[in-house]
Amino acid sequence: MFASDSEFSKTSSDVEQFPKCTSDWDCHFVDKLCVKYKQEDIIRIISSEWALFHLYEEDHLEIERCLNACDLKLNYDSLEDLAPDTTTPIEKFVKGWEPSQLQLRVMQTEPLLEKFVFKLEEFNYCLAQIVSENKPNMKISEWKYQCLFEKLLHLFSIYTWTQPFISTKKSQIMGRMVSTKADILCCCKDPALPRPILCACQVKKTLSDEICPELSPPRKKSRNTTQLDTSNTYIDEHSLFSQHIGELFVYLDKSARNEGILGITVEKTLVRVTFLRVKEPCLEKIRNMPVNRPGSVKLSDDEHPVFFYSEQFNFLKRNDRKTLFKALLLIRLMQDRFEAGRSAARY
Repeated sequence: MFASDSEFSKTSSDVEQFPKCTSDWDCHFVDKLCVKYKQEDIIRIISSEWALFHLYEEDHLEIERCLNACDLKLNYDSLEDLAPDTTTPIEKFVKGWEPSQLQLRVMQTEPLLEKFVFKLEEFNYCLAQIVSENKPNMKISEWKYQCLFEKLLHLFSIYTWTQPFISTKKSQIMGRMVSTKADILCCCKDPALPRPILCACQVKKTLSDEICPELSPPRKKSRNTTQLDTSNTYIDEHSLFSQHIGELFVYLDKSARNEGILGITVEKTLVRVTFLRVKEPCLEKIRNMPVNRPGSVKLSDDEHPVFFYSEQFNFLKRNDRKTLFKALLLIRLMQDRFEAGRSAARY
């Protein structure tokens, strides 16, 4: 039996519109994969959903000691609140949030904070450099926010990959290869592991920031509301996560955690932790479902992928940063325990 012209046209159109790059994903396509959304506490996402390694009571006590030691008095709403002429001399600029002598003594005894003081100098220098170059009525480039956030990750010796070390990643979704390139990848200490990725980070960028497209990750497109059908019930706050969810799907097979991958989104100084949970039977169906099949992936109730997301935390604000630092300390300690377990299993 031959397909009618209308059926052929519809099939061809579906294939043509299939997003080959996650920068083109929208809420309609995520809905086709039957992704469920759940807002969750940031600490619970890491400790209960991601749960790379089970931590004991003494581990949580260690995190609390470290958290108190790195509780800095730095407290601003945004980088725009800082006047450029306040950054010189830099020693005076950063003096207001230097660790106390008691905090420094604790840092010397805690392995999780072994590089904190040295890396804090790098963070402070980057912060001062960004602020000193800030001019009235000019927005700060998102690339600078990305650099500053990476310096924040380094406070806890979290290993990161950025351009040009990140190659385009491809994975099969609905029978076709989909590509992406993360802004930042947080990785295990051994990059040669078959599943080295702890976390995939997306930094929100505007099209004007794409100076060198050939060296840049796939564009994170701004959604143009004038092009959207506002009557469609799919268009809500969840649509903002579409490209990030697509990125997590592509990197899923490189995640250190089976059947899930941790994510982070960065918007200026606002940070959100995410986790995409995908069970193996579901993943196989998503990979192999033909792209031109109408409707969504056929899944049972307990097979649906679940996307967990936290609220945003501003790493310039002291109270927000304390929660965010706890999350990063959890990631780092779970990584240490996980890698120690792998090493012990080899011998």
